[in-house]
Amino acid sequence: MKKKLNQAQPEGVAQSEIRPGDKWKDSHGTKITITHCTPNRVAYIREGYTHPCFCSPDRLRREFTCAKPNTLTEWATTTSPREMAKNLRTLINALRASK
Repeated sequence: MKKKLNQAQPEGVAQSEIRPGDKWKDSHGTKITITHCTPNRVAYIREGYTHPCFCSPDRLRREFTCAKPNTLTEWATTTSPREMAKNLRTLINALRASK
């Protein structure tokens, strides 16, 4: 049997998936962190601002660009082992306290 090749080319730009914990940045270079995401609403926190902000996923994709995530080696070189252990201890203690 002869295999048919589809000559249609993919159209449009692939959109990155919005996930909690992802880092994005606006046109001014201000970084934001996604805290919560639903199909019609995204909650995020701006760097240096404590209160959450909200917008639609379409607006987020229009006004922000996904920041390149750090690779494991980049993260390991920027974070000291002591700091990593301290962060893990605080997370574990918080989980134990919530039970």
